[in-house]
Amino acid sequence: MALMCYSGSAISQNQSLSLSEAISIGLEKNFDIRIERKTVEVAENNNAWGEAGRMPNVTLNTTYNNSMINNKSGDQFFNGTTFPGFELNNQVNSALTPALNVNWTIFNGNKVNIGKARLDDLQRESEGNAEIIISNTIQAIILGYYIAELEAERLDTYKQQLNLSSDKYEHIKVRSEIGSAVSSDILLEEGNYLNDSVSYINQQLAYRNAVRNLNFLLNEQDVDKDYVFTDNLINEVEEIDFADLTSRLESNNVDLKKLYLSQAILNHNIGIARADRMPRLSVDAGYSYSRSVQDLTNAESDNVNFVAPNETSITNRGTYYANFTLAFTLFNGNKINRAIKNAVVQEDIGNIRIEKLRSSINRDLYDKYDEYNTRLMIYNINKRRVEAAEVNLSISDEKFKTGSINSFDFRTVQNNNLDAKIQLLQSLYNLIDSKVALMRLTGGLMDNYTE
Repeated sequence: MALMCYSGSAISQNQSLSLSEAISIGLEKNFDIRIERKTVEVAENNNAWGEAGRMPNVTLNTTYNNSMINNKSGDQFFNGTTFPGFELNNQVNSALTPALNVNWTIFNGNKVNIGKARLDDLQRESEGNAEIIISNTIQAIILGYYIAELEAERLDTYKQQLNLSSDKYEHIKVRSEIGSAVSSDILLEEGNYLNDSVSYINQQLAYRNAVRNLNFLLNEQDVDKDYVFTDNLINEVEEIDFADLTSRLESNNVDLKKLYLSQAILNHNIGIARADRMPRLSVDAGYSYSRSVQDLTNAESDNVNFVAPNETSITNRGTYYANFTLAFTLFNGNKINRAIKNAVVQEDIGNIRIEKLRSSINRDLYDKYDEYNTRLMIYNINKRRVEAAEVNLSISDEKFKTGSINSFDFRTVQNNNLDAKIQLLQSLYNLIDSKVALMRLTGGLMDNYTE
């Protein structure tokens, strides 16, 4: 019986991929990491003395006014002559007034220095957030890589099971032709073969989904791209020293490091709130220039005794100024005191959060270390179980071919061997999962996989 099964390599060319290559690609292309890098870039742009208020504000304003005046009034005196019912129309006036203004806060309770230190910590906090994202992404890529490898090895195991069932099915058909097997034996082996075929096809789907998830983490445009994984599930396990983990937990845990930076920012907020109690000294200086033009060349008057002068007059005027302002808040409804108290309370909340996180990661370290050792014991048990199952399968295969055991007994041995191998692969992946979790807690992912 021929069974057509889908294979990812049939529709796409396989490419070799190591774990280090997968992490390198992910660090460059992963969506979350790229977003966080842009966030860090914003924090870097904001971290400047000008943002903190050290630099003056300089503005340049230019005004250009135009007007036409029709003047009509009572008696007017002009050039030694009195003109009753004076009227002068079409007077054109224009004025150009550029002005340069400088406003600079000289002192505001040391807010500038505190603000700059706060911007420094905000940038470091943003970088700390990026470290968390990078660490989480590295963990996801490692587990995604090994899940794909796990599913690939499971697929190979199911393939071996399918091949064995196929051989048994062909063998029983030969025996039927020579009259040493009955129809029920053939139907039994055919059913076993079909069951194993379904398991193999389902495992193909699990493998393809695992590879697609890995491609998503790596931001691979061809989501169905297949690979040859060069880093297999580890066959050698290691003992982990708990004292070494404990010594690195406090100083290397990325979540705790980020929270320390957040706490420093809360401390700066207290300083900024207290600075409002101090006097504020500022200077406002500048220069303005005015050029006014009065154009009477087209001016007209209905008064027969008055002849409008045909002339243009220009007036230039420059003004310099420098004004100092000293301000001190005497009372504003206790807003300053409340702001200081609130900032202190926020700092206290931050200290509690640090204490909570330290307790949490310390608990997690014990949990994950205990989990690792438990999974290590389970792995060793499953490893011995596979060794025994393979020997039993080899012996039972010979007995089945000679007719010493029936199909039901051999099928039990066959399923036990399959189950033992699947459990060994799962226990090996579980061991990797626990080890990566310990590395995540103690900063090992950043130390080992980033420059």
